[in-house]
Amino acid sequence: MKTACLSVILAASALAAGTALAQSGAMQDEQPMTVSGVETACTGTSLEVRSDPRWAAYPFHLEVAGKDGQYLGDPKVTVNGNGHSVSVQCAGPWVLMKLPAGSYHVSLDVPEGGHRDLTMRVPGKTVVHFPNAGGEVTPIGPVTTR
Repeated sequence: MKTACLSVILAASALAAGTALAQSGAMQDEQPMTVSGVETACTGTSLEVRSDPRWAAYPFHLEVAGKDGQYLGDPKVTVNGNGHSVSVQCAGPWVLMKLPAGSYHVSLDVPEGGHRDLTMRVPGKTVVHFPNAGGEVTPIGPVTTR
């Protein structure tokens, strides 16, 4: 009896945590989730992940990059327009949403990069550069073997 009761409590806690996560907009990478009624995904953390064919189904595609084009993670993104208001925070540099066609106001904040506001057309892909963010890019030199 105690085990069954404990299992029910743990299951309810997990469900509540998942619901709170979805409502707050905090996202796990590569795990599409419905946020404010819009299917949303955070991704772009590796070449393999970026080539996943699932991402082509998202007409809203936002990429966050630093001064030298390097991807930046941890963006906080709010998208408003056409009756939708979606706010998320992603670990990875890509924010994808299944939004209907139209024009949207996008507001984003990146640690050490600052704040940007822009208008984005859907369907569409936009790369937003933060010139004050991103570490030094080290060029790859010739490989030597002995």
